Amino acid sequence: MFSRREALRRLGVAGGTLALAGFARPARADAAKDKTPTRFVFVIRSNGVLATEIQPRGLENLVKTRANGGLHGKLETRSLSKHELHPAMSPLESLKDHVTILQGLSGRMCRGAHEACFGALGAYSSKNFSPPRLETIDGALAKALGGVFPHLGFVMHHEGAMVTYPSLSALGPDKALPYYADPMLAYRDLFGTAIGGAVQAQVDIDRNVLDFLVDDVKRYQKRLSAGEKEKLDHYLGGFESMQARQQKLRAMKDELAKVAPKVRDAYTSEVEIERLKAHFELAGSALIGGLSNVVSIRCDSLNMRLDGLGLGAKTVHGLGHMIEGTQGGGDGAVFPDGKGEFACRAIVLKFHMEQIAALAARLKAVPEGDGNMLDNTVIVYLSDHGDRHHSKFYEWPMITVGNVNKRFKAGQYLQVPGYDASGHRTIAHLYSSLLHAAGHPRDEFGEKDLQLDPSISQKGPLAEWMA
Repeated sequence: MFSRREALRRLGVAGGTLALAGFARPARADAAKDKTPTRFVFVIRSNGVLATEIQPRGLENLVKTRANGGLHGKLETRSLSKHELHPAMSPLESLKDHVTILQGLSGRMCRGAHEACFGALGAYSSKNFSPPRLETIDGALAKALGGVFPHLGFVMHHEGAMVTYPSLSALGPDKALPYYADPMLAYRDLFGTAIGGAVQAQVDIDRNVLDFLVDDVKRYQKRLSAGEKEKLDHYLGGFESMQARQQKLRAMKDELAKVAPKVRDAYTSEVEIERLKAHFELAGSALIGGLSNVVSIRCDSLNMRLDGLGLGAKTVHGLGHMIEGTQGGGDGAVFPDGKGEFACRAIVLKFHMEQIAALAARLKAVPEGDGNMLDNTVIVYLSDHGDRHHSKFYEWPMITVGNVNKRFKAGQYLQVPGYDASGHRTIAHLYSSLLHAAGHPRDEFGEKDLQLDPSISQKGPLAEWMA
C-alpha cells in the first residue's frame, strides 16, 4: 500500500502530470471511426518571421511592409508552381503544392515587447506571466476535436523543466495548457504502455498509484463538508480522467507499438536542436498513432543559444535585434564568424523548415481515405511576435503546409491588402478559417482590432484562403 503523500509524489501531480490528463474533466469522445479526422499542428518560434525572409523568388517587389515605410494596398495571389521558394524555405520545395505563404495579416489586438503571449494564438491582448483571459486557437480545436490527448504541447525550455506552462496556449480563462519540455517524459506518457521494458514498468507503477488515489479520494470525500467535497471533486475528476486515458492507451497498445519511435540520444540530449528533433518525431508518431489531432510545438525561448546550428554564443534574443550593420550584424557590429543576424536567422528558419518537411513527409507516407494523412492536416508556422523583434503587429507573416481535405487553397502565395486598406485581414480571420475547416465554424475569434477602420469587416474566415 502507498501512503497518500507517497502516491502523489510517485504520480508527479506537482510537476504537471495531472494537468495533462484533460484538466479535471473527461476528454470528449473520439471522432466516429468512419469519419476522416482533421489535424492541426502549430509550430511557433520567437522574434518574428520577416516578410522578406519567406518571400518567393521573383515576388520580392510585392513586399512593401509598414516597417520599411511601404504598404501593399491590394490583394495579390500567385501560384507557387511558377516560383522558387526562398533559400531558407528550400526544404519545402518538394512539398510546394501543399504550401501557402501568407503575407499582410495583422494582429494589432495583441500587445507585448518580446512576445504576444497567449494573444499570438488567441488574437487578444495578453501580458507575460499573466494567466490567459480567453481560449487560444489550439485550445479551441482541442475542445472541438477531443481525443486521447485533446492537445499535445512540446516546448524548448532553457531551464529543462519536465512539464511547463508557456504563455502560449489555453483552453479558456485561467486554463493554460501544459507542454512537455522533456522528450523522455513525453515518450513515457505517450508510448510507455506499448514498448515494454523499464519504461512500461514505470507506467504500470503509475497506473497502480492512480488506482490507489482514486479509491482513496472517494473514501476521503465521505468525511468532508459540502464545500470541501466540491473542491476535492476537481482532483477526483482529474484522476478519473487519467484512468480513462490509460484505459484507452492500453486498448491501443498494438497500434502504438507500430508507430512508437526508437529512443535515441536526442531524447536525453543537452543539445537544443537535438531535443527539438525529438519533439517533432514524437509529434509525428502521436498524430499517426491517433493519440491527438492538435499539436503545438514551441521551437525556442529567448535565452536559448540553439547549440548545434553553429551560431556560437548568440542567443535567440540576440538574433531578434534585426539592425543590419556592416556585415549584417546588430548595430553595425562585425561578428568574428561573419554571420550577422540575417544570416543566422536564415540558418534557424531553414532548420525549422527541415523539421516541418520531415513531419509532412511522414504524414504523406501514411495512406488515409482516398489519399494520405497530410491531405487531412494543416501545419501552421508562425512567430509568437508578429513580423519582428519588438513588433507593432501590423504584419504577421505565416506559412502553412497542407489543406485539410481540400478546404484550403494550397500551393499559393497569398498577400492580403495592408493594414487599414480595404479588404485587410487579421490573424483572427485565419483562426476562424481553421475552425471552419475542423467542422466547427465560427465567424469571430478572439478580440477585434478597435484601431482598424470600421468599414473593414472583422468577421468570418479568410475567404481568400478557403477553397
